[in-house]
Amino acid sequence: MALFNQRYPQGLPLTWGGQGPELVDGVRYYSWSGTLQPGKTDRGRNLIDGTNRSCRLFARTFVREAGHCDGMVGRYSSHLGTVIGDDYPLDHFDIVNQSLGLVGKGAEPIRLFVEHAARLKAAGL
Repeated sequence: MALFNQRYPQGLPLTWGGQGPELVDGVRYYSWSGTLQPGKTDRGRNLIDGTNRSCRLFARTFVREAGHCDGMVGRYSSHLGTVIGDDYPLDHFDIVNQSLGLVGKGAEPIRLFVEHAARLKAAGL
């Protein structure tokens, strides 16, 4: 990942946990991500979602962002361009509404995509 970011730094923040430029060479960069949150991402329909269990197991391997990840990607590692949010109650698979829409309590991934479509439209894209 470090090699990739070195070759393609567009949108990356200059400081860890910060925001990067939203517009680079005509390309807009936005990011949002989730974090595993006790009482939210381990409740609701995620109780019967095997991918949530996998995310919780993978999250135990995080050192730099321990307790601040979606199970696959760290909260601050997800920052690219304008950060829309980095603490949505979503595991890595909930973000794209995987596992037949089985998501944690209060998670609304479809709403995030609808809002982002409106954001892109407002930016003239």
